[in-house]
Amino acid sequence: MSVEVLEAFDVTVARRAAGPLREFNQAGILSPADVHVALRLARLSGTDDDMVLLGAALAARAPRLGHVCVDLHTIGNTASSDSDSPVDFTTLPWPETPAWLGRLSASRLVGADRPLHLEGSNLYLDRLWGDECLVASELESRAANPAEGVDLEVLAAGLARLFPGDDDPDLQRLAAACAVLRRMSVIAGGPGTGKTTTVARALALLHSVNESGQPPLIALAAPTGKAAARLEESVRAEARQVDIDSAVRPGQ
Repeated sequence: MSVEVLEAFDVTVARRAAGPLREFNQAGILSPADVHVALRLARLSGTDDDMVLLGAALAARAPRLGHVCVDLHTIGNTASSDSDSPVDFTTLPWPETPAWLGRLSASRLVGADRPLHLEGSNLYLDRLWGDECLVASELESRAANPAEGVDLEVLAAGLARLFPGDDDPDLQRLAAACAVLRRMSVIAGGPGTGKTTTVARALALLHSVNESGQPPLIALAAPTGKAAARLEESVRAEARQVDIDSAVRPGQ
């Protein structure tokens, strides 16, 4: 059976692809969906520049892998393949970064109110660029303002109850206090440093300083379903170990 016949029944092959799009599809880097996005943009814009279309396909690929953009400067060293067969990525026709960025910058597909957005060497689908800007703006707005209506005496009492001990400085206590006093905070640390403990006790503090008498609405988020389940399990376990009002225990 010929290769052409086999490809006709292979769902991983974008049969209408040509040039670099075809080579990257055959290598398993681009899926048919990625290629079809690029080909559709080519038809709508009248663009036939292989560099631009490869960039568009890689930008469409990025959210499929959990990213908001593709870094064209590093993609040649970080790309992975969906193919089970070994692939030598160095043999693929990766464009030189300066020329690639120049061709994209001059393309009618890139710019304000266009399908693609180029920021440095990062190429975005314009919708994802807009979403990222909105998230950044909201975080900056929240980070700029302290939380309102926090009873400092109630907070101090809660901190003493939930973080007993004489450690100086007690970084977990400080992190929990910041989480209550600020509208936006980041609790970071390596494995085993007590992030989950701190978060669970910060939730208890938020409940204790809440003057409405109603438990605060808490949402836990994670990149994948598996990670979300682990996060919920960890917070549940920690909430059971400390003296937290049942009203703020997960699932109550």
